[in-house]
Amino acid sequence: MTRDDLREEIAEATEAALELHSDDDPSVAGVLPKVIERVDADVELEEATPVVEAVLAGEEPAGADVRTNGHAETGGDSEAVSASQDDVTLDRGTIREHYRQVADAVRPLGELAGKPTMLINDKVGWYVTRENTDPSEEELGRYEKKRRARDFTNDYDRVVEQDVERTLYALTSYKRPEALDHWEGATYDDEAGAYEYLNEKPSPDSEDIAAVAAWGDIDLADELKAQRFDLDDDTYATAEAALEAYVDAFAELYGGRDAVYALDSVGGAYIFGAPEATLPIARHFAADDDARARIMEAFIERSNEFLQEAEQRVNESVDGADEVVHPDWANNINRQYKMPLALHGDHDAVVTPIDVDDITYREPTPATAVTEDLRASAKAWCESLTSTDYEDRVDDLVAALWPEEHAEEDSWEAALEAWVEAKREAEREERRQREAARKRREERLDELGGDLEGASITPFMKDVYDALDRVDTGEVIRRYASDAWDTGIDSSSKTEFDPSWRTSSSGSSCYVDHQKNTFGDPACGGGGYAAKAMALGRRIIGPGESAAAQQLSGEEWGKAVDELRDAGYDVPVWTPEAGSTARDGSTYDQMPLWALRKAAVALGVVPEEAFIEREGDDGGTYLGFPGPKTYNNALDAVEEYGLEHGRERADTGPSYPTYDLFEDRDSVDVGLHLVPLNGKEARLEVYHNDQREYTETLDRGFWRSGTKRGRVAGRVIDEVSGIDQELLRGALKDALAQVALDEDEDWFEEAMRSQREEELRERTERVVCYPGAEDAEWLVTMRPAPTSPETESRTLTLDSGQLHNADPGHFQQLHIGMFYEKVQIDSAEWANLTDYWLSIQEIKEREADTRLEAAIEEFTSTVNKMRVWADPEGFDWDSRNGLYVEDFTEDNRDAILVPGAWMESWKYDNDYGEINFSKELRQRELALRGSVRRTINSARRMVWPIDAEKTDWTADDALTAVDEDDEDAKPEGLRE
Repeated sequence: MTRDDLREEIAEATEAALELHSDDDPSVAGVLPKVIERVDADVELEEATPVVEAVLAGEEPAGADVRTNGHAETGGDSEAVSASQDDVTLDRGTIREHYRQVADAVRPLGELAGKPTMLINDKVGWYVTRENTDPSEEELGRYEKKRRARDFTNDYDRVVEQDVERTLYALTSYKRPEALDHWEGATYDDEAGAYEYLNEKPSPDSEDIAAVAAWGDIDLADELKAQRFDLDDDTYATAEAALEAYVDAFAELYGGRDAVYALDSVGGAYIFGAPEATLPIARHFAADDDARARIMEAFIERSNEFLQEAEQRVNESVDGADEVVHPDWANNINRQYKMPLALHGDHDAVVTPIDVDDITYREPTPATAVTEDLRASAKAWCESLTSTDYEDRVDDLVAALWPEEHAEEDSWEAALEAWVEAKREAEREERRQREAARKRREERLDELGGDLEGASITPFMKDVYDALDRVDTGEVIRRYASDAWDTGIDSSSKTEFDPSWRTSSSGSSCYVDHQKNTFGDPACGGGGYAAKAMALGRRIIGPGESAAAQQLSGEEWGKAVDELRDAGYDVPVWTPEAGSTARDGSTYDQMPLWALRKAAVALGVVPEEAFIEREGDDGGTYLGFPGPKTYNNALDAVEEYGLEHGRERADTGPSYPTYDLFEDRDSVDVGLHLVPLNGKEARLEVYHNDQREYTETLDRGFWRSGTKRGRVAGRVIDEVSGIDQELLRGALKDALAQVALDEDEDWFEEAMRSQREEELRERTERVVCYPGAEDAEWLVTMRPAPTSPETESRTLTLDSGQLHNADPGHFQQLHIGMFYEKVQIDSAEWANLTDYWLSIQEIKEREADTRLEAAIEEFTSTVNKMRVWADPEGFDWDSRNGLYVEDFTEDNRDAILVPGAWMESWKYDNDYGEINFSKELRQRELALRGSVRRTINSARRMVWPIDAEKTDWTADDALTAVDEDDEDAKPEGLRE
């Protein structure tokens, strides 16, 4: 096709695109992608732009210059990144001539022992796209294009001549040749802004890895990157010392420095281990794709972890290292890095080899200073990296990364085979357990058809009814629902009593019929069985003259039956399993969550108080398990009991907050993850196309500052590939602003719980509080950790001072003494853990109810007298006061937020430490929910949300800052 022909075709495609465009004043950027898709020959966006501009301007496009591109990458799967041009002056012609000049030097990089790697331009060009001239039957009429992954060697010249804008990248891994020779049918989806494939995107997968290097990106600190040409000698010296230490870490992994390589990446440095050391693994498992993929993935993951641990040692041994370099251990199956002699995006400088035996890290090499000697040095580096000199180092790698298996087996091959077999056996064992559980369920169902004595859960509602029929109604009345028993006639079949739910002038106006196992109240014609009797006795219904005639609702009936169980009556918990019939006649696909909760409590997996209020997909709330482990433990217990739950197990990996930065754009997949590290720090990670491209450890709460959010976004955009920088910057700042909003949500607090705090919660079996005249005592029963030599649960004892001490040191000492294992926990995690213990505690030997009612009345009176502020300005975390919040709940109920610290102080000042106020206030509906963390006046602490309707306060009564001089207010802030 000639230039004139191509120019005419672009103009016609522009006219066609304008007919479909909805804007009255279309832009070049809006029309250009649609034009490119309508042109038979592939052209570059910049080359087609002059023609499109001419047509939009109503001019003749004959003078516009275009050039055919063969099969160019237009970034169909990504948006191009615009590099900062502050220190960039090279034009496109100079850039492409540079890459022509270095072609011979870098060509050895493209292949290792016949295994190719990929070539990527400007982080966005990954594929070769061509017309699908010989479509298969499945592709015919729909997939007019075909695409494959780029091959470094075969596609280098074309990429240099037609595609590269600035920087060329290679991968840290080498692939099976067939992976880069696989063409996939494709078509461009205009609405999605991305290619759609017949099967999957033709990018190499784990099983395609033939060799891979352990790798690290040793970045300079962000503020130093821009100063790379002007750093002082001390900074360079620190960087050199840090690089020396990191090379030592790689040498430890690979059995010597001779198998370690390094590049000056301009913005930092890259360090590699010899990729050929993994070639023997790929050969040994050549016939087993699954094993090969498992091992290569594990190698990357474990080497990243190995080097991340080494980073801590380097920062301790090299003074100032953590201030000068910030390593990124984010190697993955298709990790790209700037190839030797590639141009940096922000500086007119090139990537150059570093001699690991004589590390020199000073000013980078300008693009204009690339000499024949430097090209020869780069070629030697590439040849050395892709040699096969260090295949024998595979043994060192396996010994370092699979130490247990390597120590037990005679060879690295046997070690990896044993590891793979152990993984597969664990999967087989899980399948066997499921099958065994299914058989146990069948056997248990047969048993349930006979004697139900002692059963704690059952899938049959009839079992519950039968058990209730066996409960002695007379005994329930006598113990729980009568003020006086046996007050009337003497009969073997009936007993008269004085009811507790209403007044009786005779004292014998109600009766129990022992033959029918019922009770009756002739005054209102009411009565019933044991559940109704317990409901009256526990005030679930009533009291009143006609209370016995009230019908029990489903919820009331359930509460009454639970009270019977709590009283010691043998009533199994109805837990319908998958496939059983519901009350409405439908069939359960899986055990309902409410049934699983009941089963978990009945089978002793978790105390009832441990369930957490969570937000559902529909915006409502429900009671959920404390964490994925307890949820899975409940499933295991149900299976062991012989019932089929039909539920998938929860992922026990981290459940930290994640944010989709471009949720409304299917073509862009970028996610922001906040990973809780401990109680004070979190790691921010950014993933692009499921590959981590940025990570940074930050103090929790950084998201509350707009300035800090902006700085973080600025650091991220320099590292994440394939997205327009300003677009990404805005999305990152929006996501971090959303984090600041989400911080007050219950789910966020739970998701940001550190793994070590979560494990301590999971290990907690029971918390019992024994109040005393002088001090309370808590007995906390915990299971040992899997790594502890102790095998039995142990109970530790804490007094009030030890439990409420901000320093967890005493607990840590007790833990070592009981489990012979140190536990890591900081003050923030300790505060969260003790809050959890208090929320699930059982109170033993409680004092009389008269004292409890007096305490509740005194608390309510105190709230009525304290100052309650209408806005945060007057609120003080450390004082006796409250904050009035309108529409606190979803049903628009107002709350008075009382400081948790003051509440605890008030309890113990008044000797109410033994009372579980959280439970008692909620049961009386004085509190809208349990204590919760809220951010007020830049501080985030616990508050108690008291129902404003149950106090004397209204929104109009709440004070503002100017009310401090109100003559009607008492000096100490009390209210009449």
